[in-house]
Amino acid sequence: MCTNLLVIGASARAFAASAARLGIKVNGIDLFGDQDLREVCGQVVQIHGDDYPDGFPAIAASFPGGPVVYTGGIENHLKVLDALSSTRKLLGNVSKVVKRVRDPAFVQEVAHENGCSYPATFFSSADLPKEGTYLKKPVLSVGGAGIELWEGLRKKPCVSGELWQEFVTGIPMSISFCVNPGGIEVLNVCRQLIGRGWCQAKGFSFCGAVELLNVGLQQDMVARLLQFANALVERAGLTGLIGIDFIMPRKTAGNSLRKPIILEVNPRPTATMELAERRTGRSYAGLHLLSQGFSLPTESMVSTCEQDVCWGKAIVFANKPLCVSSVFTRHLKRSASFMEGQSFGWPMVADWPRSGSVIRAGHPIVTIFASARTPGHVLRRLREHVDEIVQGL
Repeated sequence: MCTNLLVIGASARAFAASAARLGIKVNGIDLFGDQDLREVCGQVVQIHGDDYPDGFPAIAASFPGGPVVYTGGIENHLKVLDALSSTRKLLGNVSKVVKRVRDPAFVQEVAHENGCSYPATFFSSADLPKEGTYLKKPVLSVGGAGIELWEGLRKKPCVSGELWQEFVTGIPMSISFCVNPGGIEVLNVCRQLIGRGWCQAKGFSFCGAVELLNVGLQQDMVARLLQFANALVERAGLTGLIGIDFIMPRKTAGNSLRKPIILEVNPRPTATMELAERRTGRSYAGLHLLSQGFSLPTESMVSTCEQDVCWGKAIVFANKPLCVSSVFTRHLKRSASFMEGQSFGWPMVADWPRSGSVIRAGHPIVTIFASARTPGHVLRRLREHVDEIVQGL
């Protein structure tokens, strides 16, 4: 049975909370050290930004022995994964697998061979065609950070670790899977919220997602995504929880058969998976641990769930430096109380910043949830909840 589980990443809260609901003893290391992470963990260390991510292995050495799970951001740092796996059992994809599925050339090849598309990608701006619109991206991207429109003129010298990718129009989406010895299970399909002004998010920053009930995609598109995912598993050896970000092309005349445009493969638990847990009541941390061969202390969580209700989340960003005072904390608690009627027993505010902490401009403040019978209604409720939060800042 899994015990003394260590969860690390830019944010450890969602996975740690999912595991703790199963009765697993959990510890965490992340950038925020939020209050609700501390409430579900035995020990928490907030890693300083200057030490992220290279400081993870040394900090992990101070925790009790046990397996480790990594969340968002760590897939970009293979040396950190190797250092962690040299002293602990790594529950998830090891560095050689991660390196393969984070390689744009490999992902492009697998996409084209399995009924999907992939944006034209270049590793030098000198190779860009004169026609079209392109994005400049960090090779080691996460959450949309550092992505910007390429306008052909550079304000600063070119640095290594960048690529240029064709800007494709459509609806930003994600699909989540659990890969286990028995095959692939789809967890959910979500419409992603990117750079939404009402979240005070900038550029291409990921700021939330809304689940689509009954998949919400053409069956042919789902079949192509499954074919692509199966090919990744076969060729790269993926295991456990994975997410795929893609663009769903909009319907146009003569374009009835649309191919999903693959953007990125995330070989670890993703930010949208907790929405599936709220809808189904099934612990996504439990699914991941089972896929890695661990037995669980309980078979299911004790939680109310409504299968025909979809969930969404929105991340509120700071547009100026913010000190988390007692007044602000009371405002958050009051706002959360107004949302309880649609909670089905789940917390509607997460990633609670600690009192006295300072949130820098452009950094996340808090995560807000909403539920409803339709995705459109969920989005409206998210906007209402976020407006309530922002007005009190």
